[in-house]
Amino acid sequence: LVATLQYDTIYHEHLRYYSLHSLQNLLARHGLEVFHAKDIPSHGGSIRVYAARKGKFEIQSSVAETLTAERKTILEKDALTTFRDRVIRSKLELLSLIKDLKAENARIYAVGAPSRGSTLINYTGLDDGIIDYVVEIKGSQKIGMYLPGTLIPVVEEALLFENQPEYALLLSWHIADELIPKLREKGYRGRFIVPLPTPTIV
Repeated sequence: LVATLQYDTIYHEHLRYYSLHSLQNLLARHGLEVFHAKDIPSHGGSIRVYAARKGKFEIQSSVAETLTAERKTILEKDALTTFRDRVIRSKLELLSLIKDLKAENARIYAVGAPSRGSTLINYTGLDDGIIDYVVEIKGSQKIGMYLPGTLIPVVEEALLFENQPEYALLLSWHIADELIPKLREKGYRGRFIVPLPTPTIV
């Protein structure tokens, strides 16, 4: 989350964020110890922790390696201050990019309405005066609704291909490499805005 600036994964369903340090502390209170930690890709990068009764398994090198990585990334105040500054800078860069596009009367549709999209849209202050629609695949229960906290209507994806707006903002930007070819194959001819970690036009 910190390394790849995925602040948009911070929303109401994700109530807690555990580090290996905090898990070690919690588990130790109950006679357990972590003997292995493994990085997994879920939600921008997570850890899977293996624990057992103290002394039951040999502690693998992955534990020390993960603890060291965490110290540099999330335990030092400077690291978190840097993260905050990067989030703010990213917001300003996205708004600057979109301001320039709107100055040319470009139409911008957002693609997908994931929970993370609500965090991004609301934090950056994008609204229905900037984003025309959010498109969702046919059959989505979100169609006919609005993106939470905004008056941006959620419509069927077909509108993207019919209207061909100049830009499509990818709210599921973390899977842009998968989405872009699929949308091209379906007939979208405009350009894509990948908002994070650095706002980019593709």
